[in-house]
Amino acid sequence: MREDERLSKVEIVLNEEESRQIDEMFGEYLADSEAKDIILLNKSGELIAKSGDITSDAAVMVSALAAGVFSATNELARLLGEKEFTITFHQGKETNIHISLITPSVLLAIIFDNHAPIGAIRFWAKKIGNSVKDIVKKAEKRSEEQRGATKGFGNDLKDEIDNLF
Repeated sequence: MREDERLSKVEIVLNEEESRQIDEMFGEYLADSEAKDIILLNKSGELIAKSGDITSDAAVMVSALAAGVFSATNELARLLGEKEFTITFHQGKETNIHISLITPSVLLAIIFDNHAPIGAIRFWAKKIGNSVKDIVKKAEKRSEEQRGATKGFGNDLKDEIDNLF
C-alpha cells in the first residue's frame, strides 16, 4: 500500500485544544480573506472542522463531494502522467470553491464569492493551509499511533479467543 493510500484511511480526530486553535485561525482568516466558508476535511470526505455561515449538514455534504471531486481530478492527473494535482478550483457565477491538499490525507476547501480575484483566493488558500498543517500533522500522527495500538489489541484479543477453543 502506498503512503498516500495508507494516510488517506487515517481517521483524524482533533483534540479540544487543536479544535480551538483551528477555529480561532479560521475565524481570523474568514474576516481577513473575505471567504464565505472554510472547511477542513479528509480525503475520504469526512468533515474535520468548519467555519463560516455554512451549516453542519451542508459542510458534511460539501466535504463528501469535495473529496470526490478531488479524487476524480487526481485520477485525471494520473492519466495525464502527473503524480497528482494538489489544487482544484471551480468558478461559478456567484460562488467559487478552492480545494487544496495540505497533507497527504487532508484537504482544505475555501468558498469565496465571485468578487475575489483568483490570485487572492490562491494566496489565502496557501496561507490558511500552511497555518493548520502542523496541527493536522500532529493529529494524524496521534491517530496513526492510536490505530497501531488498537490493531495490536485486536490481534491479542483474537489470539486469546483462539486459545479458548
